[in-house]
Formats: sequence, C-alpha cells, structure tokens
Amino acid sequence: MVSEVAVIGENLVDLIVGEDGSTQAVVGGGPLNVARTVARLGGQVRLVSGVSSDVFGRRIRDLAAADGVVLARPAATSQPTTMAVVELTHGDAQYHFHLRDTAAFSVSEVSDLRGVDALYVGTLGLVVSPMAEASVDAVRDASPHTLVVLDPNCRPQATADRGAYVSRVMGICPRADVVKVSLDDVAFLFPEITPTEAATELQRAGATLVVLSDGPAPLRALVGSEWLEIPVPPTKVVDTVGAGDSLVGAFVVWWLGHDLTRSDLVTSHFVDAGLRAAIEVSRRTCMVAGAEPPHLNDLANEPTWSWLRPASSTTPSTP
Repeated sequence: MVSEVAVIGENLVDLIVGEDGSTQAVVGGGPLNVARTVARLGGQVRLVSGVSSDVFGRRIRDLAAADGVVLARPAATSQPTTMAVVELTHGDAQYHFHLRDTAAFSVSEVSDLRGVDALYVGTLGLVVSPMAEASVDAVRDASPHTLVVLDPNCRPQATADRGAYVSRVMGICPRADVVKVSLDDVAFLFPEITPTEAATELQRAGATLVVLSDGPAPLRALVGSEWLEIPVPPTKVVDTVGAGDSLVGAFVVWWLGHDLTRSDLVTSHFVDAGLRAAIEVSRRTCMVAGAEPPHLNDLANEPTWSWLRPASSTTPSTP
C-alpha cells in the first residue's frame, strides 16, 4: 500500500552566507525539506504551499518536480518568494527572515487533506497568516487514521507575537501524534523549565510521542512514562541545515512503511527502531552542504533502510 503524506508550510530560498563571506542561494524551508525527504525515500507527498512566479519560484517548482514532490497548489502567485538569510558559524545555522507579503503563506484553506495517511505542520507555517490558521484547521479536521506530526521548529526572529504562537502550538497538541522539538524550541516555548519538563508538558497537552533532539547528543523520546535515549553515531558535519527536517520526514516514511499506526506510538520498540532509522537519514543530510537529504540509493548499505531497497520487497519485516 502506498501511503500519502501532506506537508503544510513554507518553501523559500536560503541565502547562505559562509564563514568566508561567500553567498549561495539554495532552495529550502523546513516543510519543503520534509517533503523532499519523504519523496527521496520513495514516499508520495503533497506540499501545501504557495509558490511564486519569480525566478526563485521557478527553481523551487523545478526542484520539487525533480524529487517527486507534488505541489498541492500548483498555480503560481505573483508574490515574491519567501527568503531566509542563513549565516553559518562553525557549521551551525542562524536565520534572518523576509516573510511579509511573500508567496509561501498565501494558502488559506486546506479542505482537501482529510484522506492523507500523515499530516505535517510546523516551522513558519505556524507563524504567518493565513497559513497558520489553515494549519490549525487541517489538524482539527484530520481523519481519525491520519498520523499528525508537529515540528514547531521555532523561529524567534520571525515570531512577533510569541503568546499567540505558543497558544497555537499547544492547541495542536491534543491531536498531535508526534511532536519533535529541539533544545532551542523548548527554550522558546518553555523558557522557565528544563527540556525534560518541557517534553512532559507537551505530553500532558495531548501529544502521544515527544522527540527531543540536541544535535550530536543522544536523541531522547518520551513514550508514555518511559524515556528512550538513542545515540547519534559520530558524524563528519558540513552543516546542520535541514537535519531536523530530514529526521522528521524519514521517521514518517519508516513508520508508514512498516504499516504502523497512531496507536503503535506507545510501543517503545517500534519508536526506537523508527528513530534509529531516521537518525541515519539526518546524519547523512549533515554530511553535505545545504538541505540535501539522501536518496534511497544512498542508503543501499544501511540496514535500517534495507526494506526500501529498489530490489527488495515493499513489505518490510516486523521491526
């Protein structure tokens, strides 16, 4: 069975400024990175996002098509492409956003997503109107079988009304099956408590599984009352752009590919296996410049993805 994933959020151009002052315009945006990860791993994915008719919009359209990402809103808009200036320092990325009256956020309704197997919302798609409200509506209207994934991927520099944003994120949690947060995310959402306490708060708000990332440190996941801790193998990092996005996209592909459901998220064994597979995809994204998640063929020798090899059965063994 082919699973369908819908991703709501921005597409944009990352103007990457290197430590030596060099610049490079790279197609990006957290949700687009998630969608590209899903597509590169063989998933069927729709990106719900406005795409500009300008030169950058044409690049975004071509790149999405090359990876197999379907644009749910294919008509081009005259608004300019959303832009983020990305400053790289010792491999870490700092963002400065140009969002007002740009193409990505022109989506105002999402009534056609009820049948999808997984729905992702997050990043600037939860900040900028009317897309922010449309994202909340999509989660509210999701079918009972739909796996809802929330990645706040907080951008403090782009969030004018922190209170409204935090309320929106917490309001999604009762229907969120997976919430992925970084240490930076929880520091913005819950500045007065520890990351562990923040994960517990997200769970109390309704999230089934809370995944807490901390760069090269072990990935932690709160499953019921149990904390899983999954080591990240040593990685030669070029930069971290798109690392969290590829982690999320890979986990969704792995989860749906093993015919696991929302109710299976309380089973530690399944969660552990899925996150280990996702870590490998995220690591490989860090090994190249920009948000370039691996293709399926790049994982040919990776045991956690052997079930998706082109020559293998499409029905995986039980994880």
